Amino acid sequence: MSLHSVIVSTAPRCLHKPMHVSQVFKMLRVPHFTRAVQRALPVASRCMSSLAAGEPTFNESVEMYFDLAAEQLRGKFTPGILQHVKEVNSAIEFTFSVEAEADPKHLYNIKSYRAQHSHHRVPCKGGIRFSKHVNMDEVKALASLMTYKCAVVDVPFGGGKGGIVIEPKDFTPDELEKITRTYTMHLIKHNFIGPGIDVPAPDMGTGPQEMAWIIDTYRNFKPDDVAGQGAVTGKPLEMGGIQGRTEATGLGVYYGIRELFKKEDMLEPLGLSTGLRDKSVIVQGFGNVGYYTAKYFTEKGGSRVTTIAERDGYVYNEEGLDIEALQQHMLETGSILNFAGGKSVEGDSRVALEHECDILIPAALEQQLNRDNARKIKAKVIGEAANGPTTPTADNILHGRGVLIVPDLYLNAGGVVVSYFEWLKNLSNVRFGRLTRRFDEQRGEAIVSVLRKNNLTVEDFEVESIIRGASERDLAHSGLHDTMKSSFEQILKKQAELSTPDFKPSLRLAAFAVAVDKVATVLATKGFMLAG
Repeated sequence: MSLHSVIVSTAPRCLHKPMHVSQVFKMLRVPHFTRAVQRALPVASRCMSSLAAGEPTFNESVEMYFDLAAEQLRGKFTPGILQHVKEVNSAIEFTFSVEAEADPKHLYNIKSYRAQHSHHRVPCKGGIRFSKHVNMDEVKALASLMTYKCAVVDVPFGGGKGGIVIEPKDFTPDELEKITRTYTMHLIKHNFIGPGIDVPAPDMGTGPQEMAWIIDTYRNFKPDDVAGQGAVTGKPLEMGGIQGRTEATGLGVYYGIRELFKKEDMLEPLGLSTGLRDKSVIVQGFGNVGYYTAKYFTEKGGSRVTTIAERDGYVYNEEGLDIEALQQHMLETGSILNFAGGKSVEGDSRVALEHECDILIPAALEQQLNRDNARKIKAKVIGEAANGPTTPTADNILHGRGVLIVPDLYLNAGGVVVSYFEWLKNLSNVRFGRLTRRFDEQRGEAIVSVLRKNNLTVEDFEVESIIRGASERDLAHSGLHDTMKSSFEQILKKQAELSTPDFKPSLRLAAFAVAVDKVATVLATKGFMLAG
């Protein structure tokens, strides 16, 4: 295919004029974009239909970001290695049937997916989502993103992802259990699950209960697997889960943004001071991630969470919302609307994304920031708590306007980090802190005793701080904090390495470059098995 023959056709509501692929990549700020286009022609041809509709698909977006990062690493790795990093290694699609609880003669035909993006390190790791919008493109994109996410935060897994095409609220608990267990049996049959093979976790529409059904099914089929409890993470505590997993993603978002707000040189061009205290925050999505993100920004950071947006509308209070009271209101009524502590606006909640704030946290679905609203965003910092909330077009527009985006493959990695800790716990079959906590407390008591013998005053709260041994949750939070801090420094270092007098990469490009560099290094170092 000739480079000049690759034309991205347009719909009237799209870009309003034909756009050459080189223009697309130039728009995405690729240095030396002509070479990038020549190497990316196969991707560009796959992107045509979705670009014509206005935006690339989620999978195409991830591949575009990969290509931008790979272009920066051409001198270090061969094209073959980089292509191997990019491709999804394995993916399965299957359909199964379950009986309706009300009428056993009626069968639900359920379509399901699981993708394993990279086997450079095993097991693969990634969530299972229940959503009527799940498709293979999305699953592959999320599996790819999971590989890069694990690499950025130094979790030794390849990326995986799974999904079942259902709307959970349309099924009874018994039907959901049948669906979950049947899906697990298919994963076992295809050798797509196991503590050393592929380790699922919760995602959209799933939680600890579904993980409990999965691990119980797996253990019944694999009773001799000594490490079998590590075949899935995000489990209830009584099934081998870990304290700290529930809040991990939201806490990781807080830790990541807090690291940014220590960097005066990055904040000064935005007109922001260091520290999170009194910074205004808008959060889109009030599920697990959105709730804990808002909670920690308020309680730990001293920020004002002024707006919470959900699918049916949004609620705001310029003085700051009471997050715990709002959570209680939502549990009681099923909605954030009509909350007494703020003003409610019913309807399209995406309007709330355009309100003025210091920090915008999209914690809901993909592609919420797109070509239609990117120029209306007034936030100075965007922290991507959701997967893929910003389209490439919006990313380019926002970057050009000077908005600083902290990318998803770093910022929302808290879940997989603490899932990694849970997996380690399951392999050892020992709760973190069990062997050391009492020893640490005894040592603390000895320190307090020595201080008092030397007539030094030690307040009660100081005694508690010195004596108290770390709980499992303390250790999980500490490990997550260390991970988010060190990973952010790696991203900044890569950004500095790639910068030139004429070009400074975004944090997203730097993060992708960190990830691709690590994965490609593993592949190049270990080599490849020969078949036959």
